[in-house]
Amino acid sequence: MFSLLRLLKPVLVIAVTALPVQAAPAVAASCFDDWSDAAPVMLKEKLVGTRELHEQARQHLPGDLVRITLCQEEDRYIYRLLMRDPLGRLTAVTVDARRPFER
Repeated sequence: MFSLLRLLKPVLVIAVTALPVQAAPAVAASCFDDWSDAAPVMLKEKLVGTRELHEQARQHLPGDLVRITLCQEEDRYIYRLLMRDPLGRLTAVTVDARRPFER
């Protein structure tokens, strides 16, 4: 048990420190726990599908996509991506769910 905690500690520290820091008060996001609940919202709101999002993430971000979460912040939808870089570090990335990598 101790060795497992010792192995997980660096991952947890990286995950927590990789979260973006905002100067303004953060708006609480409501996230979908189940993709069967998110699917009708994705269709209704014309959000980018997860397959397309995965392809775009591969083109724009280094590393592997580990997890995708759909969330709603006020009147907009976002995807929270968890990326693992080539060195194994985890990074949280937030993108717009309608136009994920537009600038």
